[in-house]
Amino acid sequence: MNNLNHRTLTVYLGGNKNKDDQTLAYAKSQGLAIREVDLTKDKLTGTQILQLVNKMHIEIHELIDTSNENFKAFNISGKFDQEDWLNLIIQHPEFIKTPIVQSEDQTVFVETPSDTLKIN
Repeated sequence: MNNLNHRTLTVYLGGNKNKDDQTLAYAKSQGLAIREVDLTKDKLTGTQILQLVNKMHIEIHELIDTSNENFKAFNISGKFDQEDWLNLIIQHPEFIKTPIVQSEDQTVFVETPSDTLKIN
């Protein structure tokens, strides 16, 4: 049995996205303890967003799903600084690339549902 079963994974979801649903279903089917956070309903504060970015070791703009059609409609040009990105994410949490899985030691974007088993 996987040694993650005694740990709780936080799974950040972006709503009704297919990959989010598949990741959540897979993690649950493996018997993992899951805490779901729907970013469209459970909005993160600026501090929480920055903590997430720091735990992922990424730049804040990398948190954005640039394939999101609504994000594309913003047609962002010019240079956004960290505060600009932060404000955009706070106002539009649906732009966050999901799913994101967080353990006590690691926070990563999930590319395939089985990636949840690779989280330390």
